Amino acid sequence: MSQRLGNSLCSGIGGTAAAGESLGISWAHRPPGRPTRARSSWRPALLPGDRLCIFNGFLDNAEELNRTLGVASTDPALLYAAAVERWGDEADLHLVGDYCAALADVANRTLRLARSPIVSQPLTYAVHDTGVAVASVPRAIFAAGVPRTLNEARVVDAAMVNYSDHEASWFEGLRRVPMGSLVELAPGRPRRLVRYYDPDAIRTIAISDAEAIERTQGLMAEGVRACLRGFSSPGANLSAGLDSSQVAVHALNALPPGQDLPTFTFTPEAGWDGRTEPAKLGNERPMVEAFAALHPRIRPHFTTNEGIDHDHRWSDFFHVMSGAPCGLRNMYVFHGIFADAAAAGCDVVLAAEWGNNAFSDKGQWAYPEYLRTGRWGQLLRALREIPGEPRPLAWRFIAQAVMPYFSDRLADRIRRMVIGSEHDTFAQWQPFTADFRQRSGADARLEAAGFRIGRYQPRSAAHARRLLLRNDDGEGAEVRQAFEQLYGVRERDPLAYRPLVEFCWSLPTRMFVRDGQTRWLAKQTAKGIMPEEQRANRLNGRWDSDWHLRVGRRRTEWLAELKRLDAHPRFKGMFDVPRLTAALENYPEQTETDFYKLSVLEFTIPHALLAARFINYVEGRNEV
Repeated sequence: MSQRLGNSLCSGIGGTAAAGESLGISWAHRPPGRPTRARSSWRPALLPGDRLCIFNGFLDNAEELNRTLGVASTDPALLYAAAVERWGDEADLHLVGDYCAALADVANRTLRLARSPIVSQPLTYAVHDTGVAVASVPRAIFAAGVPRTLNEARVVDAAMVNYSDHEASWFEGLRRVPMGSLVELAPGRPRRLVRYYDPDAIRTIAISDAEAIERTQGLMAEGVRACLRGFSSPGANLSAGLDSSQVAVHALNALPPGQDLPTFTFTPEAGWDGRTEPAKLGNERPMVEAFAALHPRIRPHFTTNEGIDHDHRWSDFFHVMSGAPCGLRNMYVFHGIFADAAAAGCDVVLAAEWGNNAFSDKGQWAYPEYLRTGRWGQLLRALREIPGEPRPLAWRFIAQAVMPYFSDRLADRIRRMVIGSEHDTFAQWQPFTADFRQRSGADARLEAAGFRIGRYQPRSAAHARRLLLRNDDGEGAEVRQAFEQLYGVRERDPLAYRPLVEFCWSLPTRMFVRDGQTRWLAKQTAKGIMPEEQRANRLNGRWDSDWHLRVGRRRTEWLAELKRLDAHPRFKGMFDVPRLTAALENYPEQTETDFYKLSVLEFTIPHALLAARFINYVEGRNEV
């Protein structure tokens, strides 16, 4: 059994795994990163009382825990077990990191599974005839003998961007451990699920501007140092924005004086016509080059992902992650970044994806807050300064300040009356027929979840956090782990460092929106480290700006694939093929800049193909 588990971990990505059996439990471990020989010394942590602990990921406050718990080791598995022994269900609240963990008490026949909040390593489990199988990749669970049976509901929900069932897996009988939660299993007892992390417990603090800026910068630097720990050759993603550039500067400060920092930026492929939506920046290279010129130890790399399209290596993703989350529809931009990082010899790449949810949040809840508290001057300034907003001030007032208080149904009705169904994000993004959505239960599940694609209208900072976490992480952890497996380079996000995130969540609204200026705090912390043009830039970087070029060259091939799907008994009536094929047949001559018109081409058609190909992969079908 242990050998099968080890082989499954290396399948498709190479390397070898340590494998064995302890206390009657079969286990296997493949070192993360590049394919390499297994560390023969690796074993699960064996504890007194016939207990075993496996810890996967990063523990950023190990030294602090070492002092608090009095454990004569910085082994994260030993520290984790000691924390559970000391604090029970609240143990993970005392840990800072990006991890998953399994703690087996063989004597008492209990199994405790947990994942960290904010960011986490994936963890899936299945209870079957001969016991329990647990793994960070489902293919190991199948190697343990659990049947691989497709859960079509998850495929459909994912294509509708509905991840509100945080335990659902792509296969029947498998469950995910939600982020910020623990699961306890024991024979003869109901499964116990504890959501130990509650973002609503965070309260707003009173703080001066100067203290907020200083503490944010200090926590950002602390988060970068934590993410670099254990790595010797880091790189960093770098855009023209406020977030990744600050991570890069903190990384330079943390590295030895003579060490350079390779950075990686994706840019449009040659042939892009330069068009994009209002208030968007389609090519970030010039600003990145200007920023790098201020910091000579930055070695910038640029990738156009030339010849790579939206469906690049999907079959490899299906294998290594055993899933097809909708984010894969246009994640191709990261292939060049990870490949370049591997070629540059990096063992970790620093990301900055969580900045927009923490220190550089736009504070969109400010509009209804200003209305509720009667701060009319601030509301007027904020409404006037919305970038790229062509609609009159009265509509902005209704849309931004009033509608957040409306129910989803009322908000939907108003939008349809005022701007029409052609501006309905859900109608544009989902790829299925109305009949299929109804008979498959997808519409009912979406309604029960209280989730509306495209509606982000928080009424308060606390409500914004609930909207952020309503879909767990949309399987972002699984996607990140898949890239790490395929390219052998780890990724860490210092802006997801929990002390930093929770501090930012405790700040008052004026730190994010002030006198019409959004992202106020991020712009203050950026002073002096980037060109003023970049710091003052109000354009948002446009992900996938050259989509028209990439989709266009696959247009004929994708049309044929959609028509095959519509003719096959397995898929007939499932996808709204007439709508999707009409969009491809009437392909625009230049990049469409109306978001609602371009959505079908850039998002919905890849959605449909991704879902269909994953179903074919699982069911072993090759003819469509």
